[in-house]
Amino acid sequence: MNSGRTMEDEDILPPAVLASMLMRMFEFAPIAMAITTSDTKTSSYAKVNDAYLKLTGLKWENIRGKKLTSEGAAIDNPARDRRHRLLAEEGAYELEEVDIAYADGTIIPTLISAQRTVVDGVSFDVEVIVDVSARVRQQREIENALKTSARTDALSGLPNRACFDEVVADSVARSMLNDRKLALAFIDLNGFKAVNDTLGHAAGDEVLRTIASRLRESFRATDFIARIGGDEFVVLLDIDLKLAGDLQQNLQDAMERVFKPIALDGRLTYTGAAVGVTFLRPDDTPATFVRRADEYMYIAKTTEQRVAVVCFGQIMETGALPSRRTRRNETA
Repeated sequence: MNSGRTMEDEDILPPAVLASMLMRMFEFAPIAMAITTSDTKTSSYAKVNDAYLKLTGLKWENIRGKKLTSEGAAIDNPARDRRHRLLAEEGAYELEEVDIAYADGTIIPTLISAQRTVVDGVSFDVEVIVDVSARVRQQREIENALKTSARTDALSGLPNRACFDEVVADSVARSMLNDRKLALAFIDLNGFKAVNDTLGHAAGDEVLRTIASRLRESFRATDFIARIGGDEFVVLLDIDLKLAGDLQQNLQDAMERVFKPIALDGRLTYTGAAVGVTFLRPDDTPATFVRRADEYMYIAKTTEQRVAVVCFGQIMETGALPSRRTRRNETA
């Protein structure tokens, strides 16, 4: 006897088969999934898949039926309360940014989507959790690279003026709180224009790179070196009080190493510098500190020596360095 039921009325998959398939999809899905009860403060685990246990570092026998917040996978905070309000008012939310705690305390950034379902009068929340820590790390690396690029002089590889302004302000503030001495050397090249004019800008760039490299080699790794203009460099030195008296001799030795002749295409260039050096004073601001070093550098310029150092207002002897006058034409 025909019951009147057609093929269109029959389920392609019987409910029991469909339920079995969905359960296997849940258990073996590569994305973390969890089913919890719905109360905001007492939400407890009903079922999680292997990907969830892997993501959180938890074990099912330890969390079965336990509250989420007490077992460390969830973080009880206002953002979590807001997500529960979304479930209560709208029945779902999508791609919420949530930091969850791994079993060892490591915080893992995730995106969570959830839907509230009522079964036989009992409310459950089904969560799908995507680990985005790799993407977050990549984004941070990109941001750090961009930040570094914005603070780095492309030609010399040294920090640039923007970076120097930040570092000197921070260093001045910290120096006021300790018993160390902060010194600044302001370096403006002599004879650099002659290199550009006679040998070309490519040669000038090579001179700048060589001087930057020699500055790195001649000072400590803890000293801050920057190129702050076309042919201007600075060195910021944080010095132990017991060693402050050695600064002048150390600077003189460093300048002799940095401004040795540079060979370019078989020719020697004798680029030099005017160097102004000062210690930070108790009443200094970053601006007055830098300005005084700059003023001492201009005093050094007036000597017309190839390499002249004015340290604390006094012109230093530069030893065996050839004078600017005797080497004026040796770039030609």
